[in-house]
Amino acid sequence: MTLRRFSLMSTSSEGFAGAPRAAQPTPLSQAAELGIIQRLTQDGELIGDDPPAMDPGVARRIYETMVTTRLIDERGWELQRSGRVEFWIPMRGQEASHVASAAAYDLEDWVFLASREAGVMLWRDAPLVQLFAQIFGRADEPLRGRRLPLLFGDRSRNIVPCMTQVGAYIPHAAGAAWASRLQGEQRAFIVYFGDGATSRGEFHSAMNFAGIHRPPIVFFCQNNGWAVSTPNSVQTATETFAEKSAAYGLPGVRVDGNDFLAVYETTARLRERSISEGPTLLESITYRLGFHTSSDNPDLYRTTDEAASWQEWDPITRARRFLERYDAWDADQDEALISTRRSQIGEAISAAEKLPKPSPEDQFSDLFATPNRMVEEQRVQLIDDLNGATP
Repeated sequence: MTLRRFSLMSTSSEGFAGAPRAAQPTPLSQAAELGIIQRLTQDGELIGDDPPAMDPGVARRIYETMVTTRLIDERGWELQRSGRVEFWIPMRGQEASHVASAAAYDLEDWVFLASREAGVMLWRDAPLVQLFAQIFGRADEPLRGRRLPLLFGDRSRNIVPCMTQVGAYIPHAAGAAWASRLQGEQRAFIVYFGDGATSRGEFHSAMNFAGIHRPPIVFFCQNNGWAVSTPNSVQTATETFAEKSAAYGLPGVRVDGNDFLAVYETTARLRERSISEGPTLLESITYRLGFHTSSDNPDLYRTTDEAASWQEWDPITRARRFLERYDAWDADQDEALISTRRSQIGEAISAAEKLPKPSPEDQFSDLFATPNRMVEEQRVQLIDDLNGATP
């Protein structure tokens, strides 16, 4: 069994009358001409004469984490469609972009997440039960069941969750990185966001701040081609997102986000640069193969042919083929991995679903370091309302 047998969660809806944009060519097939760093061919063959700057053990673990991330995505989608989870944000197709970049950072470094980076939590050894406790909104998880599914975070692992407001946390990441430098620490920071966040003022404020103060951070833009239903061509007049960095005196780099080796090597280099020289805007060219969210219908704005052309650049398939070429992986290992992870995910779901939910009044806890009169009044009012009290 290999990932090629996974469900594609097809965007097809027979009889649906949408007006999708005509399929666009995949930029990864023209990476060299477009200035996109690429280390693997579509078939996982190494490009160039330089040996991989990645330990074989790290390569295998990245692959295993990518596979686990996709399996979580597969089950999460089923849970949402069956009504056991309220909301889902598919990650399929973007596994290499966030897992390989996270692998390039030390555990002491800080990560600011967006909404499609479950693999970062896995890379930092977050238990599957913890992930599904968050997905089910249970009290026994670091965020106490208060966030939408997949808006992960864990302070004990130096992982900061995103806000539901797109891009609003980017200045926070830049400020935290600067504060770390002022304190004399040697920690690096990375903040993930989508191409849509670059249309928000917070992105530009953070970039301007970073250009002035040079905090040790990589701004990691996951360009998956669509800001929900808005294509790149409608969202920006620039040819790339990376080139926006020039306006703020920062370097901009483009990388093949479906190439786990290119992402790892490039991010590792920029991490080191951030500590000594300052920030970089890194544009990871990837693609969302599934829906934007479980409330989406991609047939409104893109063709199945476009998604199919990107499927040929599947990051997991490319990584597996690369490992197989170096005799670091085989079909038996793949089958064992998938079988084991599916079983572990099933056990985690069963355990997490049985955990207690937070109480309604718990939403008012831990908001401030010291008690706040207004918050307490709201808490009391909520309890009275729930108990049917009358004025």
